[in-house]
Amino acid sequence: MPHLVIELTENTRLNCSQEELLDEANAALLASGQFQEADIKSRCITLSTYRQGVDAVERAFVHARLSILDGRDSAVRQALAQAVCDVIAEAVRAGSGTGQDVQVQVSVEVCEMARATYAKQVVA
Repeated sequence: MPHLVIELTENTRLNCSQEELLDEANAALLASGQFQEADIKSRCITLSTYRQGVDAVERAFVHARLSILDGRDSAVRQALAQAVCDVIAEAVRAGSGTGQDVQVQVSVEVCEMARATYAKQVVA
């Protein structure tokens, strides 16, 4: 905990690798002071099949889902969402100068996992 899943359409242009995007997102989560470094888990999933809207206009999107244990107030959850959104938006913004400018929507949701039903083991 936390688990960060970043889904991005295959036409999303980034200014960095997906690994670097995860590094930046993890650093932002660590800087929040809410999590221990080794507990931050993240991954990117590239979507090759997707739809956005109904018009035949090329668009792209990135959606991140941050799952955290319950108990944090809405201000903390909003700050976490904004921190991840800022990291992703910067990677997209800087990557959009490739000559193939496509509008990209970036969104982040914070989901709470119930502590009462969450299990974790660290196996050495």
